[in-house]
Amino acid sequence: MPAPIFIPPKQRSLIFFFNLTVAISWAFWVPAALASQGRISFPLPSALSTLAGVSGPFVAAVITVTRYEGRLGLKQLFGRLLIWRVGIQWYLFALLWPVVFSLAKTGIAVWMGGAAPDFSQPPFASLYPLPPELSNVSPFLLLPFVFLQQTLIGSSMGEEIGWRGYALPRMQAQEGAFRASVLLGVIWAVWHLPLWLTKGHPMQGTFFGWTLLGLMATSVLFTWVYNNTQGSLLPALLFHSSIAITGLFLSSTAPPVLVDLALNWAMALLVIVVFGPKRLSRPEGIA
Repeated sequence: MPAPIFIPPKQRSLIFFFNLTVAISWAFWVPAALASQGRISFPLPSALSTLAGVSGPFVAAVITVTRYEGRLGLKQLFGRLLIWRVGIQWYLFALLWPVVFSLAKTGIAVWMGGAAPDFSQPPFASLYPLPPELSNVSPFLLLPFVFLQQTLIGSSMGEEIGWRGYALPRMQAQEGAFRASVLLGVIWAVWHLPLWLTKGHPMQGTFFGWTLLGLMATSVLFTWVYNNTQGSLLPALLFHSSIAITGLFLSSTAPPVLVDLALNWAMALLVIVVFGPKRLSRPEGIA
């Protein structure tokens, strides 16, 4: 039987989950942000505090389900990782849409007069330089290993068990698919706030409002994939990893931010129009 994608939440369980998620993640991120500005000392390296923070949704989901639903709830939550017969088209979308999106943005930026990027030198090469003995190794050879690390012990597993595995099906039961997606996108963006205050973090210096709008659209796409794959978490994990890894291994030329948002929302609106805002899925995708 397919896993339910609309689950009526227990009373106050969603509030408990979101508060706990923020408490866990910000317990690492806020001190790290203050330490980056020289206001306090913090013993954890920035990379470790970031990794610990992204595990907040995962840990909060496990605690919340244990408290409100017990062992059966945990079995159902992690059982979503075992749903894999969902149609190859969804795996292809999860893996390739971030690449297509990046290339489309770069194409528009170059058309508008920007310089063409050097695809042979991905951002990964400058962000994580290889030791001298591996100087002749192409960084692209490391892509499968980085993808696997990102999926299993990075932000993909740390976030998706909570956002899509726990929160989304319960929010949909109350709000419908589109409204739940937008609301979850807002919460997702606000959850990242301490990273905007962390000196040296890639998010610092960007306008929060643009990221907020972008994550709202991206959240719609996550819901669309989730609802059409019987509530499977595998495509969600791959989608999250592909978004992260594309930014590391595919050089790009950034267009004006409104172009980025327009492309992202154009895809989201297409999904809404074709599949309907209430469920964002074809009829047979409904449990």
